[in-house]
Amino acid sequence: MAARDNNSRKTSAAAIPTPRPGESVVVGMSGGVDSSVAALLLLRAGYRVIGVTFKLQCRGCSSVVSIQDTAEERAARVCKKLGIEHRVLDAVESFNDKVIDSFVSEYDTGRTPNPCITCNENIKFPLLEGFAKSSGIDRIATGHYVRTVRERGAVFLETAFDRKKDQSYFLYRVPVRILERCIFPVGTLEKEEVRKIASETDIGTETGRESQDICFIPDGELSDFLESRIPPVPGKVLDEYGNQLGSHRGIFRYTLGQRRGLGISSAEPMYIRKIDVATNSIVLTDNEGLSSTEVICRKMKMRVRDPKLPLKARIRSGHNPAVISRIVFEGGECTVSFLEPQRAPTPGQSLVIYSGDRVIGGGIIFSGGL
Repeated sequence: MAARDNNSRKTSAAAIPTPRPGESVVVGMSGGVDSSVAALLLLRAGYRVIGVTFKLQCRGCSSVVSIQDTAEERAARVCKKLGIEHRVLDAVESFNDKVIDSFVSEYDTGRTPNPCITCNENIKFPLLEGFAKSSGIDRIATGHYVRTVRERGAVFLETAFDRKKDQSYFLYRVPVRILERCIFPVGTLEKEEVRKIASETDIGTETGRESQDICFIPDGELSDFLESRIPPVPGKVLDEYGNQLGSHRGIFRYTLGQRRGLGISSAEPMYIRKIDVATNSIVLTDNEGLSSTEVICRKMKMRVRDPKLPLKARIRSGHNPAVISRIVFEGGECTVSFLEPQRAPTPGQSLVIYSGDRVIGGGIIFSGGL
């Protein structure tokens, strides 16, 4: 993505359209600093603001406590401080069915999914839209670090001003009809500015708290979580020539590019190059064997029918956008070629395509050419 000129920086007000008299907005609130400040900025701008928190519960977790029990309490406290209405929406069944079950299924078939993308597409934004429609509310807002721009009547996502916090990667699959109604108040702010606003106004949120990588695995023990749902089936660990180097404890424990926990000894560092579900084996390679210049994607969501170079793409959330040399759509698949080799494109992750700062589409990685 092209560098942004500091002189062109937009103020926080630019991220919030001027409301019509009596215009209302529902804000998805976790009780964290970003969504709390988003609600505050909308209130200051003149909107009638309603805060909504989702009740999420992990079916079959060792704890019966809701994932966001404390989130509900935090959000309610912030809303009380702001003097706005707070509602809780029950999303337990849909969250389990569409996010957690899908997450487990993907790992069971050797892929590495991104549950936040699935949740934004199928749970959070559709539920906010549904609540807004049923309650006669005009707009939808969240505390995501992203911007929207309108061009020729169409709305596009663009990266946040704070590149380190940019969340455009996670929102590329949100339906356009919903983006049309969205406001992202913190998209033109630095994270430190958001923390400062929260601190100076004392809105009752924890300014140091950050979201967890996977909200329904609060202790971070991914392998234990998956093992409680997938029977582990041991298999072979092979080198690229088919020689057995060791044994694994179930393919759901592994992901492409992984080095640690392989249960082998080797003079040189070895990494997972392939997870073969058909043979229940994992294949290792050296560092050089992890890279590929070509990625094949499926389940594409494009905003531009015939994208033209120059383009860049991210193959995972923390990935620096890489220059695309060629992009081809054929038979329901998209083949993206990169100018430089990319490390471990991983099936199940998303590839998101950018034209400058603008998100023009993306899809789910099917094959990384490894």
